[in-house]
Amino acid sequence: MSEERGTPAEVVEIVGRTGMHGESTQIKCKLLAGQNRGRVITRNCRGPVKTGDVIVLLETAREVRKLMRRR
Repeated sequence: MSEERGTPAEVVEIVGRTGMHGESTQIKCKLLAGQNRGRVITRNCRGPVKTGDVIVLLETAREVRKLMRRR
């Protein structure tokens, strides 16, 4: 495959758990390549993840809504 898919991003901060049953983790990640290199975006991530991990994002234009705390 000649074209590379996805953009690498480093996990900077774990914001919290989200989803109906807490199956997703909301994270802040810093883009390591592409035209938005260095930008920090908030995304939801499934599976085990910790600060310092490098993940591959297929789309970098969209961000998630901020996690709201229950009262």
